[in-house]
Amino acid sequence: MGGRTSVQPPGCGEVLDRDLKEVRLIATEFFEARGKLHEARRISEAEAEISATDDEDFETFYGAWEPTLYAATMADDRYFALLIGGPRWDDPYTIILTRDAEAQTFSRLDVRRELRDVRVVPRTDDVGEPSYVTLSLNGDIYVISPKGAEHSVIPGTQAESDDAPEILFSSILPVGDQWLVAGSEGFLRLGKEKSWQDVSPPLETKHPYKVPDWTILGTNRDGDIFIVATQAASTRHFNLYPGHPLYREDMSEEQEFQLQKKLYAEMDSYPRLKTLFTGRPGAWKQQALPDRIARSLPAYSYVSDIESGGNEADYVIGSDGLVMKGNPQAGFTDISSIADREKNFKDGVCWRNEMILATGTELFRFDGHFAKPFAPKVKMRSAPFVLQPSAIFVQNDKLYVFDYGLRYYTFDDQGWNQHDIPKELSQRPFKGGGGKGPP
Repeated sequence: MGGRTSVQPPGCGEVLDRDLKEVRLIATEFFEARGKLHEARRISEAEAEISATDDEDFETFYGAWEPTLYAATMADDRYFALLIGGPRWDDPYTIILTRDAEAQTFSRLDVRRELRDVRVVPRTDDVGEPSYVTLSLNGDIYVISPKGAEHSVIPGTQAESDDAPEILFSSILPVGDQWLVAGSEGFLRLGKEKSWQDVSPPLETKHPYKVPDWTILGTNRDGDIFIVATQAASTRHFNLYPGHPLYREDMSEEQEFQLQKKLYAEMDSYPRLKTLFTGRPGAWKQQALPDRIARSLPAYSYVSDIESGGNEADYVIGSDGLVMKGNPQAGFTDISSIADREKNFKDGVCWRNEMILATGTELFRFDGHFAKPFAPKVKMRSAPFVLQPSAIFVQNDKLYVFDYGLRYYTFDDQGWNQHDIPKELSQRPFKGGGGKGPP
């Protein structure tokens, strides 16, 4: 498999370590290796140029490229990885950026896939440049390491064959030397390469619900894994078709329309079910969730993150102001306030003696009961001129806030600082170049 493209902002050495043609060749080779486990298909320069030309014309077909920084992961205060893209069903495309803050370099890799999650692969000694693993919506797995990139597919998925059943993947987690992967249609499996096994906990599927969609939240300090099952009413029970108990061949179009409308209304009356489990593959324990999350109507509630605090407690956060405190052995208690029920938390970190929470548009300081606004005191240098947190972390007592607007913020005793991702690194196709100084 090809290597990566390293980029340094001006003043920090060479901008590119390869010419543009080779960059295109590597990118095209990488995402064209579809359907082959650990095998990169070498392509000709002519094929690479054709692909690059198609990329140059993509706005003609899909409109303007409007990328966002929608996912991030950090190994430590030196290394992190970002997913940048504007995923759409008709134009899957993601830029993977890996950062070495000490060397002030970025490395970029492009894939024609909609990537959904990115995690750090644990290092044996926490020394040296880390590796990252990311997962596509259709079942591709990419491992980005200091040696380059590897691509594999989960057998039986649409990443392997267009004829495979549709499973929409959501999250991936390194577990030992294997991957734990979650997705729709009851998919929760542990494995690698061609060997995978179902490790989903037993969960009854009652009529008219479908099998669960699984999501991996993460792990606590003790290595316990937190997963969530979401069950929605199955549309097949509410679609009017020949053979349905209520279908009649002599119905008029108006009668059919009104009956279908009634069936959809009935489907919407069923709450969406959420179930939280903790533990490890083969040893799961169900945890209680507040009823507003476990059986939500309207069906928009969610559980989004797990964070371990300095007081040896774990925190589970989510929509509708959810903040639960506890541990997998003793269980969890909802400690949020009714006043915060309008806040939909998507991420949280324990920083010093408090918790920082993020929605899609704000940061909050959580004092153990109430969430109070916590806005970066920095003048935003470019649009959007509002905070849009996509991920937050704490490394070496410093708070990191990654923003959909292709930037990130840091906060420590010296105050707030804004760091912009060089625009050239989010361009499509990649034209090289650097930003106006190290972010």
